[in-house]
Amino acid sequence: MLYKRQEYFRHSFGTPLKASFRILVGEGANESNPGDCLLLDISPGGTKIATDFNLPVEKEPVSVRLHFTLFETPIEIGGKFVWKKQSVGGFQYGIDFVEDPSISKLIVDELKLRRRTEVGATDGKKS
Repeated sequence: MLYKRQEYFRHSFGTPLKASFRILVGEGANESNPGDCLLLDISPGGTKIATDFNLPVEKEPVSVRLHFTLFETPIEIGGKFVWKKQSVGGFQYGIDFVEDPSISKLIVDELKLRRRTEVGATDGKKS
């Protein structure tokens, strides 16, 4: 069986990041009111979130617009819910992002900046 999904690195957060999402409804892509969620991990291709909302994503693909900041630059990206799992205190969802090379690059760049501040800019570097 061939698996066509492009593999990405995945960055897990020690402390989940606050984010918000809106469900895209109908052909006109009307957006729902924002809902709060936490980013548990992220890659340029998708993310895992946790939220209190029990979303009906099992029957058909549900589009979503996610808003978050990894380091400095606010990021807004669309995607689709691809899986759902009940967890303690709520639900976890997997989201595959819509392919956008500029947003993928921004995610990688922001993760690099975040990581540098977490471990210190001079650790492991030789002058």
